[in-house]
Amino acid sequence: MRNDIQEIQTLAQVYADGVMQRDAEIWGSTWAEDGQWQLGSGAAPIRGRENLKTFWTGIMEGYPNVLHWVQPGLISVTGEKARARFYIQENIKDAQGNSFRVAGVYNDILTREAGEWRFLLRKFDTLYRGPVDMSGAWSGYPDPAPQHTK
Repeated sequence: MRNDIQEIQTLAQVYADGVMQRDAEIWGSTWAEDGQWQLGSGAAPIRGRENLKTFWTGIMEGYPNVLHWVQPGLISVTGEKARARFYIQENIKDAQGNSFRVAGVYNDILTREAGEWRFLLRKFDTLYRGPVDMSGAWSGYPDPAPQHTK
């Protein structure tokens, strides 16, 4: 018997593992073929697994040191689709040697593709970006916050 919630939790961990290993193939494997990544409200999403991998590889060149942690998510499954919310934290050192922390939230839509759960849409909103000591400004939760349903 398939445990959809556990599979989706594992998918989020594989995504984080790809970031930590700086491995575009691992990271890219978590996306649906026509997946979309939206970085912030109002931003145009990047579309398609191969485009996502190319875009992500380019971003990562500017951040040689990234520690990426994901919290267990809130997940609801309806047939071959699911919705999830995952909170993340990253400690980052950029190519110029600047260190900072990002904390944010992914609101996701997932689909089953070839029998495996994949991210169809990952919308990321930053809740905090600033010094690692947390003395920076808090953005607060994005509005309107989608409601999680069981």
